[in-house]
Amino acid sequence: MRREQLEHVLRSACQIAGDPDVLVIGSQSVLGAIPESRLPLEATASMEVDVAFFNDPDDQKADQVDGAIGEFSLFHGTNGYYARA
Repeated sequence: MRREQLEHVLRSACQIAGDPDVLVIGSQSVLGAIPESRLPLEATASMEVDVAFFNDPDDQKADQVDGAIGEFSLFHGTNGYYARA
């Protein structure tokens, strides 16, 4: 995954959840700190971004994101990458 793809997923997840406070967890979090050009190919090979919301006690936001831009969604099929909340 490239940084622009990560940004696309994050913008989409925030819009779907109606919440600008999203946390990237997992391997793709490195894209927020290190330019992809300085990372080995293995670090950018993933097609998924693990995200979490700070204020989502009932997982409603996570469920909305998974349904709209998660694995096997139209978003995934169109873009080749997806969010996992």
